[in-house]
Amino acid sequence: MHLEYVPTHLEEWISNEYIKRGILTPSDLTISNISRCFGVETVIRNGKSYSVNIDGTIVLFLSKESRWSLKRNFHHELCHGLLHEGRQGKDTPIPLRELQENQAENFIKYSAIPYHMLSYINFTDVNYTAELFGVPVDICEERIQSILIRQAYIRGRLFRSLLPTMSKC
Repeated sequence: MHLEYVPTHLEEWISNEYIKRGILTPSDLTISNISRCFGVETVIRNGKSYSVNIDGTIVLFLSKESRWSLKRNFHHELCHGLLHEGRQGKDTPIPLRELQENQAENFIKYSAIPYHMLSYINFTDVNYTAELFGVPVDICEERIQSILIRQAYIRGRLFRSLLPTMSKC
């Protein structure tokens, strides 16, 4: 499928960071490889998932769950570690906490299936694509939907830009 697609700023940033670190194919998207490439420590254990910055090192504490939940939690906490300063606590204002949680949820689909790897997506076989990228089917479906919606947005913007010209006919 030929993609007429322009990435969001976040997608572009994630892809640039991955490319700089040699994360180039779906097989590179393992928790251990991404952690190593970003210098992030990952601890899988029982309990709640969260991230902290300890003396300049990002540490992700991930709940020991199923493979799919672990991958989702990893990308979610990676966002907090890379993009959010400090740790959410009782003193964090609710709107800020909600904003950061929404950003982390959005980050998951872009970091799990990054922009520079869109050519690997099989748009007709979501299960194959989910397995290839090692993500749950729902993340894969959400990512594909975001691509299709953004393409529609671009086509709509192009059409709207042509309206003044077309009205002169």
